[in-house]
Amino acid sequence: MNFTTFSSALSQYRPNEIVFVGLGNEYRGDDAAGLIFFDRLRESQHFDFSHFVLARTNPENHLEEILSYKPKLVVFIDAARFGGKPGEMQWLEPETVRQVKISTHAFSMDMVEYYLNAQHPMKFKYLGIQPLATEPHEPLSKVVEEKFNEFFGVQTEKRYL
Repeated sequence: MNFTTFSSALSQYRPNEIVFVGLGNEYRGDDAAGLIFFDRLRESQHFDFSHFVLARTNPENHLEEILSYKPKLVVFIDAARFGGKPGEMQWLEPETVRQVKISTHAFSMDMVEYYLNAQHPMKFKYLGIQPLATEPHEPLSKVVEEKFNEFFGVQTEKRYL
């Protein structure tokens, strides 16, 4: 996935109708991928009029904030083990989210969706980022960082041994 295909998947919504929700644990290696991607997306200014909710491992604590924007689309961004290559980004179907390990939050995404939809009808998308390792107290892996740089168009300096 690149930025163009990412944006295209959201193109049927106006930016102010979209809420991006960053999920993950910044203290567990690539489990922070959703949070870092979320920050980079917010800084990119391509979705200046969208709304951003940093939920970390507790999306259930941010339901009222999400609802306050009256979104038509909520995009959850998180590390997810879906069998891809480390750093690969993929839109996950809700059924897939129920089957794969998505982040470290304990609250069911089904329950989050159910509650939000009961208050205000909306659609949901899940952007999964395949982690390499999610060990405690480790930084984001280099391969995931490089994939983010490619996605956001950042040129990295080549390192020669």
